[in-house]
Amino acid sequence: MTVAKLVSTVSAPSPWRRFAARAALAALVWLGLNGADWRSWIVGVPAATLAAWVSMRLLPTMTWRWSVRGAVLFALFFLRESLRGGWDVARRALAPRLELSPAIMFHPLRLPSGPARLFFGSVINLLPGTAVVAFEESRLCLHVLNRSPRVAADLRDLEDRVAGLFGCNLREERDRKG
Repeated sequence: MTVAKLVSTVSAPSPWRRFAARAALAALVWLGLNGADWRSWIVGVPAATLAAWVSMRLLPTMTWRWSVRGAVLFALFFLRESLRGGWDVARRALAPRLELSPAIMFHPLRLPSGPARLFFGSVINLLPGTAVVAFEESRLCLHVLNRSPRVAADLRDLEDRVAGLFGCNLREERDRKG
């Protein structure tokens, strides 16, 4: 069977399977909050069921696939950046004078709307010295501790890697201007 044929035969899970998965996730959260107190399930089962039902009503079904190659490359990239960021934070904390030039900056988004864009915004918050302040239609508003050309380059590189992870195409420069 060819890859194209295999991919075309994969379909979205049925609503009942999605409901069961969400109920199981809510039950795991309940278990984490209540530990081994099994009497709590008198309330927990209805709460998990209600949480799954509400999530089915309020959260649209979003489907996406991660590229295995993209996931491995992203994991290696994130490990490297975590180490680099940790070193930078330690260096700044131990330096006699902090090298800071905080600023608000905007990053034009090239990722399509949806899970990839939300993942990108979440990962930015994990990087040292950056925090997403607001999502706008075609750009992110960020607070950075050190405004430099490197921040913009790092954000573009991260966006490229998230696109590789999700297997999506980035909008071209001309699309953003128009």
